Formats: sequence, C-alpha cells, structure tokens
Amino acid sequence: MFVVLSGRNHFLAHLRLQLVVMIIVILAAAAAWGTPAPLSVAFYYADNPPVNELKAFDIVVVDPDHSLNPASYGDGPSRLFAYVSVGEADPQRISTNKMDPAWLIGDNKAWKSRVVDVSNPEWRQFFLDKVVEPLWQAGYRGFFLDTLDSYHLAASKEALPAMQAGLVETIRAIRKRHPEARLILNRGFEIFERIKGDVFAVAAESLFHNFNPATGQYGSVTEEDRQWLLSRLSEVQKSGVPVIAIDYVPPGNRSLTRQTAAKIKALGITPWVSDKALSGLGVGRLEVMPRVILGLYDGAEGDGDAFFTNLQRYAVMPLNYLGYSVKLHDLSTPLPAEILAGRYAGVVVWANSGQSGEKQDLKKWTLRCITEEVPIVFLERFGFPLDSEFAAGLGLELTPFNRLAPPARVVSKDAIFGFEQQPLPNIETFLPMKLKSGTPLLQLASANGITSDAAAITPWGGYVYGKYVLTQLLESQAAWVVDPFRFFKQALRLPDMPIPDTTTENGLRLLLSHVDGDGFESRAEWRGGRLAAEELKNSILDRYKIPVTISLITSSLAPDGLYPKKSAQLEGIARGILALPWVEGASHSFSHPFRWKPDQSDTGIEAESWHTVKVPNYTFNLDAEISGSLNYINERLMPPGKRTRIFQWTGNCLPGEDALRLAYQADALNINGGSTLISTSNLTVTEVAPLGISRGPWFQVFAPNQNENVYTNLWSGNFYGYSRIIETFQLTDSPRRLKPVNIYYHFYSATKEASLNALRRAYDWAMAQPLFSIYTSEYIEKVLDFNRTVIARDDDSWLVRNNGKLRELRIPRESGYPDLTAGSNIAGFTDNNDNRYLHLGPGGEARVRLTSSVPAAPYIETSGAYLDAFERTPAGLQMITRGYVPFEVKIGNGQGCRLITPSAPVLPGASDTTSIKLPEGSHALAVSCQ
Repeated sequence: MFVVLSGRNHFLAHLRLQLVVMIIVILAAAAAWGTPAPLSVAFYYADNPPVNELKAFDIVVVDPDHSLNPASYGDGPSRLFAYVSVGEADPQRISTNKMDPAWLIGDNKAWKSRVVDVSNPEWRQFFLDKVVEPLWQAGYRGFFLDTLDSYHLAASKEALPAMQAGLVETIRAIRKRHPEARLILNRGFEIFERIKGDVFAVAAESLFHNFNPATGQYGSVTEEDRQWLLSRLSEVQKSGVPVIAIDYVPPGNRSLTRQTAAKIKALGITPWVSDKALSGLGVGRLEVMPRVILGLYDGAEGDGDAFFTNLQRYAVMPLNYLGYSVKLHDLSTPLPAEILAGRYAGVVVWANSGQSGEKQDLKKWTLRCITEEVPIVFLERFGFPLDSEFAAGLGLELTPFNRLAPPARVVSKDAIFGFEQQPLPNIETFLPMKLKSGTPLLQLASANGITSDAAAITPWGGYVYGKYVLTQLLESQAAWVVDPFRFFKQALRLPDMPIPDTTTENGLRLLLSHVDGDGFESRAEWRGGRLAAEELKNSILDRYKIPVTISLITSSLAPDGLYPKKSAQLEGIARGILALPWVEGASHSFSHPFRWKPDQSDTGIEAESWHTVKVPNYTFNLDAEISGSLNYINERLMPPGKRTRIFQWTGNCLPGEDALRLAYQADALNINGGSTLISTSNLTVTEVAPLGISRGPWFQVFAPNQNENVYTNLWSGNFYGYSRIIETFQLTDSPRRLKPVNIYYHFYSATKEASLNALRRAYDWAMAQPLFSIYTSEYIEKVLDFNRTVIARDDDSWLVRNNGKLRELRIPRESGYPDLTAGSNIAGFTDNNDNRYLHLGPGGEARVRLTSSVPAAPYIETSGAYLDAFERTPAGLQMITRGYVPFEVKIGNGQGCRLITPSAPVLPGASDTTSIKLPEGSHALAVSCQ
C-alpha cells in the first residue's frame, strides 16, 4: 500500500517503481559509500599504538613485529599495511638470522643494519617465502617496501643494473603470487617506470624536514634537494600513481608538524609528518583531534580502587559530556613514556597529597607535557612540592611570608566560580603565589594582605588550588565550586568540534529499560499475589511493550540451584518472559555476589547482605558466574532465534579486571554500576555518573540511572520512592542532556503495591515523552562506540569514523548548520537546549562541514526509528526506517514535499507533509520535493 501525504492528494506514478526497488538501491549505495578521495596515510612503528585514532586514516603502515595486526584491527575503511625492509636486513628481526651470510654485502652504519644483495635469486625466494608470505597469511594485504635504494651503499657501479633488475623481479613476483596485493614503494625511482603498473603509491622521505641518524639531529632540507625530489615525485604523479611525503619534526614542535603537513598537502602530495622513529601520532592529510584525556590519580585514594577517587567520581562525567574519554593512570606507577602529542587531548591531575607524584617524578613529566604542547590541569594540589624555581617555570611566583593572618577572603572571582557552591576561603590551604603569565580566575587575600591566585588559566593549561574545585557537603554529597564544563574546556584548550553523544538518536532522547534478576521467585505481598516474575509480566511487560532487557540469577532457577523442586515452574515463567518479542535476555550472574574482587573492603556488606545468594556446596568462581550463567540461559531458557550476550553486574558492581576480561571473552556486553541520583533535594551534577570506567584494556559501562533500591533506602521503606526517578530524568535533560532515560529496576518491585505503582508512574511518564526506544545492548554498544569514535580535521571539515553504533553528534547552536550534501552522510539535525544535534546515517562514517546558512534541502528533523539505509536524491530523500514501537518521522524543509511509503498504513495523527506516523517495524520512506 502506498500512502502519500501532501497538499495535493496525488503522487507521481514513477515513484511507485522507485520505492519498490528502494531497499536494493539504498543498501547498494550504502555499501559503495566508501573512502573519500584523496588518500590519507599514517605511519606508526612503535608499540602501544593509538588504534582508534589511527582508524581515521585510509592506510596505516605499521611494523608487523609490534602489537598491531589485521586480526585485531578489524575491517573497515582503514587498512593496515606492513612495513617490509627489502634492501636491508635488521639484525633484530628473526628473519635476518635465517639469511645466508652470502646474501649480505655491506652495512648501513647509520641505522646499524646489513645491506642485501637484491639481485640474488636465492635471497628473492627466501624473501617471498619467509618475509612476505607470513605477513600475507597474517592478513596483511598491503606492503610498504622500504630500503629499495640501499644497494647503492654496497654495490659497485657495474652491479647496479643487476640490483635494479633484481628489485623489479621481486616486486613483480609479489604481485604474481598475490595479484590483489597493494604495494607502496619508498623511493625506487630508478625502477619505477618498469613496475609502475604494480605500484599502488610511491613515498619519499624528507621533503621539507629531515632527521640525520648519524648526528641524531633534526634539520631542514636544502632547496636544491627539495626541487630534485619534487621533480621525481612529479614524474610519478604523471603516471597516475599517488605520492606520499614523509617528513620528520621533533615531537615537541606540534606547530611545525602541522605547518609542514599543510605545505606538503598544498603541493598535491599526501603528507605524513612525525618524529624520527615514527612512534607518535603525527599529522597527515588529516589531523586527528585526540579524544582521550589522561587522568592521573593517587592509587592510595579510595581504598586502592580508582572507582572511588575524586577524579573518577567527579571529573570524568563533565569530560565525557565535552566529548572525551578518560584513561585513568595511577601516579604510583611509571608515567606514560610514549609521545603524548597527538595521542592525548590533555592531562588532568587530581592528586591525593602534595607528595603523590614524587615517586614517579611528576614534576619532570609535567615539563614533558609543556614541551609537547599537551595541556595539563591540576586540581586541589600539584602532587609535588612547588619550589620557587619550578613555580617560575610554570609562570608562577611564590610570595615569601612570615605568617598568614586569618580569615582569608575572596578578592575577585571569575563567573566560572560559584557553579553550585560559592568558594569559601580557607587559610589552611592558602598558597601565596602570583600568576605571571595567564588569566587568574580566583584571587584570595589573607587578613594581613598576602595574596594568592588560587585558580587560573595558564599558557600550559590551568589549575584550581585548594578546596575550590568542589565542596564536600556531607560524607556522601559534594557540589562543584568551579564550573567543570567551562573550566575543562578552557584550561585543556579543547577545540570546537562535533561531540559524539550517547543520549540521543535522530534528535530524540533515548529510552532504555533493564531489570536486575533479584526477587524473580519472590511472592507479591497482597491477597492472591503470584510470584514477582508473573506479576511483573502481567502488570508491566505485557502492558508497556517497549524494548526491555531482563536478567536472571541462574542459581534461583536451575535444577541444581536454590529451589530444585520449583525449578521447572521458575524456568517456565522465565521462558515465557524471554519469548516476548520486545524482551532481550541477560545474565545477572549465578550467585549474585556482592563483591567481585577479594581485596574489596567489607564496608557496607552487612547493609546489603540480603543481596547475596547462598548456594549450597558452591564456591565463588568467576567462570561460573559469567560464562556459566550466560550459557545456562542460552541453552535452557532462550527461545529459538534469540541469544543473550549481556551481563548485568551485581552487588557493589565493582568487577575487577579479571571479571571484565572474562565477560569480554564470553562475547558479553556489560552494564551496571555508577550512581546517577540527582534530584531536587540533591541538586548537583556530582550525582551524575560518567559513562563507565576502564579496568586495564576493558571498559565497564555504567547504568545511565540508578534503580529503585537506592530510591527506597536499600529497600527498607518508602517503597513508592522510585517515582522520584522522574526528577532524575528531568534534571539529566536540562539544562544539559547528560543521560538517556533509563527505567532500571528489580523483579522485587512487583512484590509491593507501592513500588509497582511507582514503576507504572515512571513508565507512564516515559510513554508521554517523545523518546527513541532502544535495547540496553544497543546503549552499551553506543557507549563503547563513544570510546572508539575518531574525529579528524580535514581543512574546513571533520571526518568522523566509528563502528556505526553511535550516530549522533552535538555542536553548540552558534557553531552553525551542517552541510547536507550527499557525501556528508548527515541525515538531519534538531535543536535542544543550547545544542544542535546532528543525525548520522548508517555506515560508521560522516563528514561534517558547518555553515552559517540554514540548509534549503529536506532533512530529518526527528525520528523515533533507526535509519537502516539513507540516501539523498535529486528529488529529496530515500530511507529505510526501523522502529521497535510506533514512531513518527518529522521532516525539516518538507513543505510542499510528498512523503511516500509502500509499507503499512500510516497511523492517525500525521496531519501535514512534514511528518508521518508509522507502526513498529521496517518501512521504506521517500521524501519527494519535485
């Protein structure tokens, strides 16, 4: 059935055929929508590669002896090329030790390597079989062939033709063995004409700036050498083969790195400018805008768990909102030794004492940050004694004094202070110092006239010294004194760029719901009440047919668990719930452990001891809790066609690195933990949790909101308390949208009339809002994609890449409007609060270019359904939408256009040409404006 909404109740006949084939056309277009020209290339040869950032580049050349490989890198528009030394043998490589000494004819003393006789057929066979072939089997499909000209170091003039012929034969042999192999040559100009048909690109080092390994010095290339190289590269370009220039600049000179890349790019050459060892994230045709903040904390704080540190509890959430993930690092362990510039957007230090950083010489490491132009921020204290000499290096002057007379008072303060509480000067933390360079934010004075610039924005970052970051109201409550959003933005020099957003999709706030398995087998406390699981299904799940994730404590259901005689009944109820089309299954562990790490403090266990399931003859085991419980649910409870891969943490929700690792190895998404409890009686964003926490390489995703347990004083009374979750929903939407709507509760909410009514109230409120319903698994994937998303500057636009799970970006309204041309993959935009939300199409890639002009083309203003396919056409838009509940699509600039769908009847309420209401499911939709 075709439905047309327009001022004239007709449509063009040819659109009928167009819509019939729309799915094929759009999906084909989406598959073909690939890497934009021109080519972008990065080179990274060191360990510990910044994987997410490297994926901004179409080609990444790596040293295969280090940690990155095609299997771990994954598929996508970014591809790995293996570095391969052809004309030289490095004694450190395993393959060199297997070479016949007769093949080695000289030395490259500068790089301490051996020159190879590339004319030798035996060497060539060895090279193909023992060097290239293992890399091919490892998944590499591209190779960067280096040291092609090294034979000049050892071969006689008479031997040069044979050497060149040997190189030609070697390159041809690679392509003959693997025709799809893509080869990048490092120079090799003498042989290029003979093998240009086998070459993907040609690179050359040192067009403007070089590094001399003999002297260990960086330098500039002479004009004569540059012109010679440009002429060679020009000859290659005339053959239609792309050219790449690799230049070397000290890692501390980011400005020169950026300028050099721009000069190379202006010549029509693909640039890569980095350090001498290609061990840092340099600048190429694109410049990655790093989205990782390095957070330094004292491991002695918070009983040794980073979760309880001020840095994690308070600073990470505002940084997440600003678009950044935070890598936590304990100050008691060696500080990062890799090049910081390009990898980190900045550093935040929240030390626990004035000596926290002395063990690892934080003072010296701070100078590294300043040298590499990586902004650094200190909160409350510096983490090391601030002597006069070092203070002078920071642009501070310590003021000598005999005594400080109380009370201290505020002399002046920027509007950035007084965010939730006003600064209360304290003479005990008064540090007499004057800012020599920068902008003071908070100036204090003692009663005897000694002054202190207690907070400032500095050329190297910024600081807030003393108790002016936040105020501890009660033992468990705090409030910000400084505006963390503005302070971090200014002090860390965070650039204006699109921000990945996990709260919204297609302009609508997300709605998710998940249920912890506690109380499944409990009985409702009213006359005739059934089991909580049955009551929940009847009162909530069958009534509110929105996506919901139901988790189970498997020892409560299993035949060998707590209730073997009731197992058949309980399993039957569980199967009925999991069979509901809008339910996805999850595990809430086997025995519901309160603690996940043996070293966690016993504090608070008595208060929540009822959470722990005492299973007879069972000893705590991580495998049984995680993979064992997931397998049980999949094998015994899930209906055909469904599988669970979600694990919801239990108890204190503080899994250690081992537990998180096992969850990831079980291919399980994970959620729970954090504590978002902002309310009108606790009105502070310190009560809004961050997205999660890193444990080594693994990431724990926090629940966006807390469950009814904490709204009812640990289920000890006030059983209607969960109705206050509506306050939390409202306060995390305005003045900033900090969280999606998350209805999160336990089965035991269905055991009391008050709690069940509170739950209904939360659902009814959500049903009345314009929200986008998703599954909890999809929210988890969005958070993980937030961490993966890379944003790179490309002249006047940004390239955005991720895994396609996170599809919403946010910019300030005053930044302008997105360019909606076909190559942008931006489906539309809408405004909320002070922000403009940009909706991305499928595919995991978009280009954002902002303009001051309001777009004239039609666009999606809001939609409560996923875009499974999207394309701009000369006539307007074509898309495939998919919603879990009935949804509405609103079109911007849709006046006079036709909205056409061959799918199910349009629902009542679509009254004009700019909106259409559709039932749940997938629908092809066209917007025709001709």
